[in-house]
Amino acid sequence: MKNDTEFGEPRLTIVSFNVGNGLASPARLVACLRRSRADIIGLVEATAFQAAGIRVALAGEYPYQVHEGDGIPGKALISRYPIRSARSLDLHPGRPDFLATVEVAERELRVVIAHPPPPRWHRTGYHFTSDTIAQFGELLRIAVTDEPTLLLGDFNMLDWHAYHARLVAAGFVDSFREAGQGAGFTYPRRYGRLPLVPVLRIDYVWHSPHLRAVSARVGADAGSDHLPVIVDLAWQTCQAANQVSADANGYAPC
Repeated sequence: MKNDTEFGEPRLTIVSFNVGNGLASPARLVACLRRSRADIIGLVEATAFQAAGIRVALAGEYPYQVHEGDGIPGKALISRYPIRSARSLDLHPGRPDFLATVEVAERELRVVIAHPPPPRWHRTGYHFTSDTIAQFGELLRIAVTDEPTLLLGDFNMLDWHAYHARLVAAGFVDSFREAGQGAGFTYPRRYGRLPLVPVLRIDYVWHSPHLRAVSARVGADAGSDHLPVIVDLAWQTCQAANQVSADANGYAPC
């Protein structure tokens, strides 16, 4: 955790990144994560090969790492701080999400890493399947507590979607909407190996009212079909956190 010299407050840098099911080579991925200077990193679509490269190259800077699954279901949590617990969340068939607790300067921070499937074409239109709708509901139930929480991942939704509104109504803050620079487009960066210009914002860092976003930006291309989201967070004062939380859902986090 960094101490900001201007404001005198501790900061956390968070990365959320869909690493493209092997598209991002371990070497480029390691270089990208190192440049971010992040404290906590959540990856989706992480392959065993990518995970092995990160584990070896970044062990000194990130001694706490948990990798689950391989490919599209793959998740990874990479941290400078101790990971006290970690488990898969079987909320969608063959596509588990992930829940961990990280100890940050004597505080416990819950980290949820999620990757719901994208909407599909149906006879009734382009929308999420019933399995994915149930997954969103369970993610919301698990994420909303009175404890400091991050919700990271590729949500395959835009910020006008109903589930974006449900997360906001539950008290979560879209970090990029709060403090982002630019449009925040993260996808699609490429189709296969063909470079593209991203036009969608579907990758997120959400935080509970215990934190606030100081800045948020899209990171550099590391070879994936997504770009990473990088967010600087600061801990809220108790009074501010209580007020934001009470406005949203009535609980007091401090």
